[in-house]
Amino acid sequence: MLNNFLFLKKINFPIFRSYLQDLLIFLIVIFSFFVSFDSYINKILLKYMIVIWLISLLFKNTVYFFKNSRLFLYIMIFSFWVFLTCIFTFELGYPYEGFFKYFLLPILIISTSMKIEYIKYVLGAFLFGMFINEVISYGIYFEIIQSKFLGFKIVGDKYNPIPFMPSHMEYTLFLSLAIIVSLFSIFKVKHKLGKTILVFFTITMTINLFLTTGRTGQFTLLGALLFLIIIYFRNNYKYIISAILVIIFIFSMAFSFSKNTNSRIKQGYDDIVKVFKDQNYDSSLGIRLSSYVILPRLVEDERFNIFYGFGYSKLDKIIEEIHIAEFGKNTSFAHQKGHLHNSYITIFAGTGLIGFILFILILYNILTIRIEEDYLSYVRYSFLFVFILAGFTENMFRQKEVIILFGIFTSIFILNNRFLEKNKI
Repeated sequence: MLNNFLFLKKINFPIFRSYLQDLLIFLIVIFSFFVSFDSYINKILLKYMIVIWLISLLFKNTVYFFKNSRLFLYIMIFSFWVFLTCIFTFELGYPYEGFFKYFLLPILIISTSMKIEYIKYVLGAFLFGMFINEVISYGIYFEIIQSKFLGFKIVGDKYNPIPFMPSHMEYTLFLSLAIIVSLFSIFKVKHKLGKTILVFFTITMTINLFLTTGRTGQFTLLGALLFLIIIYFRNNYKYIISAILVIIFIFSMAFSFSKNTNSRIKQGYDDIVKVFKDQNYDSSLGIRLSSYVILPRLVEDERFNIFYGFGYSKLDKIIEEIHIAEFGKNTSFAHQKGHLHNSYITIFAGTGLIGFILFILILYNILTIRIEEDYLSYVRYSFLFVFILAGFTENMFRQKEVIILFGIFTSIFILNNRFLEKNKI
């Protein structure tokens, strides 16, 4: 006992904390790499990250964020409000657990522990992880890789080559973001070899996107590129027209040569016809449009409170009841488990007007946060447009891989802004 006490006394805690902080940064980079892989890996990494973060935490850093980072403050208030809605409705279940574990904790850990000079490694780790996923996806497509890879279960098959993520929605969303971020990297990298690799990577990722059945990634890629073109080429109409023509060419080629893209676009058209002609919402696109149809019913429901909604953890059960009552038991809605396929309506229904306003403030602050570095500013816009557009087709806070990615990128923007403000650049 005495020997243990003497050993602890000899430890230089500032140096020990410094080692732990370096280890934590390394784990954050690994965490970013594995975000596109099996989520079980990130669950394990997150457990170690929490322990090391608590031991090495400098309390003044967290206090600084509360005082000086409006984005960080809004995220904390929003997270607290989500918790309160669960308390108000006496339901603190799995939805909140997922929100806390995969959204709030990564933001707390990364933004208060990461160093500005390591942001490039976090972004690079994400892109490298997507490169590995893409290679595996082609392996699945050509049937070189089938049910498993290095012990990990393969989700898709040659008809829909998804490596590890739960569905094509998450995978194509990640692909969409990786493609857009890589586009700017091509112009930023000075070495010819690096530039060539990035060009090849971007082209093969784009082809990979259209080999899957995921319309979410294709939609976000198209929409985000159009917004970015307008922002960056707003004073040069020739560039805007040229870029739009290139996008039209890419999507036309995909429609002509990709069976999945061709069939999914035609299916989308048929779904729209069913909705407007027959009022039939029992389809992939119809389910998404139904969120707007049942919105008045949500607000009129006696269990709905305008300030805190149905409660974040209670929402799914209530939505499932409303879905079945509105559309019937013999439809796809009976298997949706209260999934609204819309982030904004979900947040409004689950956390009320206050939660919805706080969420919009978070997005607005990401849009307006001070970022001086051109590349990181471009990453900010790319990330924001991809996630805003995806929010109209999916509930982003339902997919743990997606909210982890949201947390990683948001932490990068908070960290960069903190560095600028602290150093008065």
